[in-house]
Amino acid sequence: MSVAAAPGSIELVPEVTCPNCWHRFPPESSLYIAGHSTLTGDPRLEDRREKRRFMPTRFTPDGAAIDIMDTACRDLACPSCHLLVPRVLLERRATIFLSIFGRPSSGKSYFLAAMMRQMKRTLPRLFALGVTEPHPPSNRLAQAYENALFNHPNVDAFCDIPKTQEAGDQWYQLVKFGDERRQYPRPMFFQIAPLAGHPNGDRATRYARTLCLYDNAGESFEPGKDTPNNPVTQHMARSSGLFFIFDPTQEPLFLRECTGKTADPQVEENMRDRGQESVTDPQHVVLSTASQNVKKYLGREIAQPLDVPLMVIVSKFDAWRHLLGGDLPEFSITPKQRAGGGAVVSGLRISALEDISRRIKDLMRDLAPEMLSATEQFSRHVYFVPSSATGCAPQVVGRDEKSGKPTYKFRVGDLSPQWAEVPLLWMLSRHVSGLVPTEVLQPQRA
Repeated sequence: MSVAAAPGSIELVPEVTCPNCWHRFPPESSLYIAGHSTLTGDPRLEDRREKRRFMPTRFTPDGAAIDIMDTACRDLACPSCHLLVPRVLLERRATIFLSIFGRPSSGKSYFLAAMMRQMKRTLPRLFALGVTEPHPPSNRLAQAYENALFNHPNVDAFCDIPKTQEAGDQWYQLVKFGDERRQYPRPMFFQIAPLAGHPNGDRATRYARTLCLYDNAGESFEPGKDTPNNPVTQHMARSSGLFFIFDPTQEPLFLRECTGKTADPQVEENMRDRGQESVTDPQHVVLSTASQNVKKYLGREIAQPLDVPLMVIVSKFDAWRHLLGGDLPEFSITPKQRAGGGAVVSGLRISALEDISRRIKDLMRDLAPEMLSATEQFSRHVYFVPSSATGCAPQVVGRDEKSGKPTYKFRVGDLSPQWAEVPLLWMLSRHVSGLVPTEVLQPQRA
């Protein structure tokens, strides 16, 4: 008996893509993960606490595999790397792979936390789109980020998110292939599907999509860091879309334009730090390195831009808002009544997003020309989106005894993300026609 033969009406994909090592295999080749507490220590996995993987020969009447201790098992694993593969990836609906990357301290983890919070709040309320987590344990780290920022009961408390590391089982998983050990980033999973009231709510199964997200330490994108034994950024070559977090407060010309015009202490601190030995590679070098790695894995010419869309998320908008003339426009529009009557659903204002993207591109041409060139070398489809994961400036709460660098934290009650969900909405509107309602699909009635 195989996975495909289990009772029920779930239609399976003909071939599964492992979200860890990218091995492709038929569903019936999936390994099961033992359920009994004593069956630990899989020979392929570095973590000895991991349950053993096995190919089952016995099943319960409802399709669960039975391990050698007679325990029912339902979790699946890749037959190559033995890492977990959520069952939702076996269902016949498209999976969208998205990678988040950027330079150290650009705000990737803050953006991820804010995006998670905002998409779970905004998508159901405005766009009649439900957001669920099909395998919550895989999202444990991102959930911790979200909790640290947004779920503290004391509005006067100070919060922050620890820096993403280049190693450690919170972020990565080690797999043994003989004498060789490879490190893979932990993917995160979400599912987005139309709800009642959505224009395609009666065909939710057809339009539902599973999202697989990856986050890496900024150091992973420095030249020479991605190797066959440390393939921590190779997921980018398989991604349907890329999110690059660009931090203007790390750019010299942006800093000059922001000095004295923002309450963000990072601006003054970064002005003092420029030129020191501790300064890492410029952001355009990080992006160019990622571009070269992706094209190498795909067998493409370095000078040939890719077709995969690149969202450049210009972070910390609260620090440079004056450069765009102030507040951002509404990214959605709610018609007085939907065509044909029924529930009111907002539409994504594509025209407003495109206008903002053009304005930021003009800023980049003046204040970060090397970065603009790097984006155009990377992809034919580049979009610029302003965002602030916190909506406010941090406060200096202390300094490191050795380096003297400041420690930043945010007051919980001041947090108010801006446009954190917009990059995902825009990316989904490009990838899945009919999933994200837009202003074009929902004209107002006179």
